[in-house]
Amino acid sequence: MARLALVTDSVCTIPQELQEEYQITIVPMSFLLEETTYVDNGSLNWLEFYALLKSARRLPTTAAPSPGAFFDAFREVYQQGSREVLCIVTSSQLTATYNAACDGARLARHELADMRIKVIDSRCAAAALGFVVLTAARAAASGVSLEEAANKAEALIPRMYMLGFLGTLEYVAKGGRVPQVAAWLSALLKMKHIFQLHDGNIIRLGAVRTNPKAMDRLLQLASQRLNRRKPLHVAVFHTRAVDAAEALANRVREEFRPAELFVSEFSQVMSIHTGPGLIGLSFYNDP
Repeated sequence: MARLALVTDSVCTIPQELQEEYQITIVPMSFLLEETTYVDNGSLNWLEFYALLKSARRLPTTAAPSPGAFFDAFREVYQQGSREVLCIVTSSQLTATYNAACDGARLARHELADMRIKVIDSRCAAAALGFVVLTAARAAASGVSLEEAANKAEALIPRMYMLGFLGTLEYVAKGGRVPQVAAWLSALLKMKHIFQLHDGNIIRLGAVRTNPKAMDRLLQLASQRLNRRKPLHVAVFHTRAVDAAEALANRVREEFRPAELFVSEFSQVMSIHTGPGLIGLSFYNDP
């Protein structure tokens, strides 16, 4: 393993081949579903996951990795030869993962005296987090220092956008984030609620009826935020909506001609809060 290692959490949705290419270590989150605790690493197959989620009497609870889990990850890469670690995790406004990673780093510094660790709050999630991690990993692979890789990651965060729409408000309502009556009306009217996550802030950008109209709106919003004169990186994300995600990816490819484009599925921890049918895109321009 390289001297500088990259560590992140399972919300990142980085494609498996890129995880392996850059030797990125993933620390999984977990969730409690029907009195059974599962690790967010795909060990529970998706069909079974959604069947259990649909029938659950209560919305499952999710949990950040423990400080000990991060310590174990730091110790593992140390044993493989890395003496520097850049750990980039999901926004601290969404989860306690950042605090757990900081606590794990303190434990590692105490026991592994010659190890240097920097933890970054990405202020984003899912594929947006994945892009921040990949930017740092690519910098690390080129031989830069820990500080230089961290600077590249931190410089990307304000340029990183995440836009999406929910296929249903059912699971958001189960979590108490919207009233049940709002979810019922939304389902009745087939409304698709559009949101943005940017630099740590989540805002609602309205609602439209039907998936095609929602996709049109996503592309319009993306066009307002990107720079067509600079290289563009895009990840289309979804929850159990492969065909719709591939259709959106094709439109992105035709309309924006990105330098990089991939499709990824939300982790199960994230899917608990959104349910199936979520579709969106994360993107940024090179400086």
